[in-house]
Amino acid sequence: MANREHLELIRQGTSAWNAWRSANPGILPDLREAELQGADLREANLGEADLNGAKLVRARLTGADLRGADLRGADLSGAILDGVDFSRSTIDILTRYEGVQGCDIGVNGLYSAATDSAALMRIDPPGNSMQGANAEAVIESLKQARKLHTFSLLLAGIAMLFIVIKPKTITLPYLAGSFKFDELSYTFLATILSTMLLSQVSSFLDSALQGAHYLNDRRAAMLVGHFPWLLSKFESDPAMRRQSRLQRFFLVYHPLLYIYFFVKWDALLAGDWTGFIDHYRELPVVLGEYLLPVVYVILIVLCRQIFRMSEGFQRPILFDIETERERRSDMERLAEALEKQAHQTTELIELIRKRDR
Repeated sequence: MANREHLELIRQGTSAWNAWRSANPGILPDLREAELQGADLREANLGEADLNGAKLVRARLTGADLRGADLRGADLSGAILDGVDFSRSTIDILTRYEGVQGCDIGVNGLYSAATDSAALMRIDPPGNSMQGANAEAVIESLKQARKLHTFSLLLAGIAMLFIVIKPKTITLPYLAGSFKFDELSYTFLATILSTMLLSQVSSFLDSALQGAHYLNDRRAAMLVGHFPWLLSKFESDPAMRRQSRLQRFFLVYHPLLYIYFFVKWDALLAGDWTGFIDHYRELPVVLGEYLLPVVYVILIVLCRQIFRMSEGFQRPILFDIETERERRSDMERLAEALEKQAHQTTELIELIRKRDR
């Protein structure tokens, strides 16, 4: 729960709050689970504040200082965040920020263009999670999803041959020989295989998207944001984004092509519902009346999930400039310490050699 004194001070307004912060720079505000819905916190100094679980729905935070603030579990829905400084602040999967104004929403957090700062997902996920900040793991999941999705597209491409070329049968090779398929038997097989493949695509793509939530540096943003697969590649240009959405729609919903082979189109277009139903009933019982509808429902659900996840990648993967700068400074200090240790080790070895002589 929030510190009562701190809560009373913040409710007195920005001027009183900032004056107290200036007079007490060593005190870190405790505003956990504070009820601040609709509060006017413009230009408030909330640096290093603990806002874990705070209710900031529709709060006005224009120009507020949130550097280093703990926003895990906070509800920022509809908040006005123009000019907020988010540097080094953290959120988590429980932080809510639907409908926020004045900042951009990314895969892994919030970004304020005015201050070039970002509130990023906390690097260490919950202890029962197997996620974490690992760009290579995200890329590996995307590679597996792309490979399986490409195979599903190949199956649909072969089905297109039946539509365009209209062969009576096609022969497909396998390890011990080959199989001949007519259009109905091939389409049934392709439908089942696509269902299995796309279920795995959905799993790998979901894993990649969840892993991307914890990425927080420039290298990771470049690696994942520019991965060469249309379903996950981020497009920043609005015109390209519209084109990408249309292309992704057709790529994701390609299994709908198989419906062509199970429908009597001349009867459907002529409004001959009796002929349409009779054609459906003439299909093998297990295939037509029971299995096929169930498989198609599953396929449509899978396609919808995959498209939704591909939309999730159309937000940028963010990194915070100040956090990057501190990270570089830490690396420089580490390199300096290692160099100093190596120099001392060399001197010690030289002393030991002189003593042994």
